[in-house]
Amino acid sequence: MNTHKNARLTYLRRLEMVQDITQRRHTAEQAGATHGVSAVTARKWLARYLAGGAPALLDKSSRPARSPRTISPET
Repeated sequence: MNTHKNARLTYLRRLEMVQDITQRRHTAEQAGATHGVSAVTARKWLARYLAGGAPALLDKSSRPARSPRTISPET
């Protein structure tokens, strides 16, 4: 999947940032500043990593899983 054009970090940079926090003992503030994102964003990616490992850092589609206002195909 292609990285969103407005995404600050690629998968590898997200992984590097999380490793800064988990292995190199940087704070979320330090890791975020190093990688150009806020501490809140650094904590968000850390939480995803802790919940699902490295695959959780992959890009996800922003397309909704369902759209309740769509017109049914049989009409």
